[in-house]
Amino acid sequence: MEVECPVVAPLPFPDLQLTVSYAEALRYAQGRLKMLGNGGLKPFCAAHQLTYPNIINLKNGKLKREEPRLLQRLLGCLAVPTELLHYPLASKTPCFLLPDVEALATFRDQLQFLTAQQ
Repeated sequence: MEVECPVVAPLPFPDLQLTVSYAEALRYAQGRLKMLGNGGLKPFCAAHQLTYPNIINLKNGKLKREEPRLLQRLLGCLAVPTELLHYPLASKTPCFLLPDVEALATFRDQLQFLTAQQ
């Protein structure tokens, strides 16, 4: 009996122009979390199964180290789908790959709005 292997599409090379840095993604997430207002963060964390103390530390810039997977998960909860990408290759911190040009433009516009309000 022969076992058939499923056909898997090759992994395409990512469009590196669609990336944002960890620092940009963090500023974006912090700004969006601050928009939840007083008392809105705990229900948000519960609804998305996020650990409240970790999200508070991320929001306030008090994480002990960079947490790219936590940040990626949070961005997904904020309707910003990303993939982690280790680029440049020598970097210890991954960047975040957005799905298309429109998503990148929206991200940049919203980040500019969020940082202008601080």
